[in-house]
Amino acid sequence: MSLLLQQLLAGALVIGCAIFSAWRLASVSLRLRALESLGTWPGVRSTRWLVRLRERTRAQQLRACGGCGGAADARRDADARNRTPGALRR
Repeated sequence: MSLLLQQLLAGALVIGCAIFSAWRLASVSLRLRALESLGTWPGVRSTRWLVRLRERTRAQQLRACGGCGGAADARRDADARNRTPGALRR
């Protein structure tokens, strides 16, 4: 491989990782705003991956805060799965 091709590939990987990290660290509302602005581009609005990503992000928005009773139930279920009946306490 030529040096230029290696540099282009490394640059593309770095940019891709930076975008992925920014996406994961962004708040749910910022993600939705980014998806809405991406949806205004011609030809991208109705793609399946964008529609699925928007639906998954909206579902995350519904369970984003831990103040509801569902979060307490999830913690209780996780605690129950980690316990073994009859096992000694640590």
